[in-house]
Amino acid sequence: MARSRDFDLNQALDRAVELFWQQGFAATSVRQLCDAMGIQAGSFYAAFESKEACFQRALERYVEQQLLPLPPGPAAVRAWFDAITQASRRGKGCLLVNSAVELPGLDAQSQQVVAARIQAMERFFARCLEGRDDAKQRAEELAASVIAIHVLARSGAKTSKLQRLARSALAAAQLTNRPA
Repeated sequence: MARSRDFDLNQALDRAVELFWQQGFAATSVRQLCDAMGIQAGSFYAAFESKEACFQRALERYVEQQLLPLPPGPAAVRAWFDAITQASRRGKGCLLVNSAVELPGLDAQSQQVVAARIQAMERFFARCLEGRDDAKQRAEELAASVIAIHVLARSGAKTSKLQRLARSALAAAQLTNRPA
């Protein structure tokens, strides 16, 4: 009979998210994950099987927590850019984008998860711009702007700079006119 977990898996994943977000995949050890989660190595491997599997689950949890409760449309794009340029992102960026930057150091399955999530962002932006002739191109540009803003946020860029870049990206996509 399998032993029941003596820790909260969601809480452990939240701690893994924070650690991977702060340090990146390569710089995070299983020992550090266990310490952050408050569990022993045996419990870690029973729950996650590997550091890579833990990372993939943490990344999925992170993405789920970042979702905006808005249907696809111009307001959702504006809300996305508003969210990523908040002062709380300074020095952190985005776990997904940070992971894309260290993609060559990830295992093949983690690389696929990261790439799929980046593509999903582009598809979401394309749905937000549905009906426009340039929707695909503008969606790609918006996704590239999101990535750039996150990299700059991670490097400590000022919030005002991030917000200026967001305004430029929205203007280029003709999304600056807010409904009254």
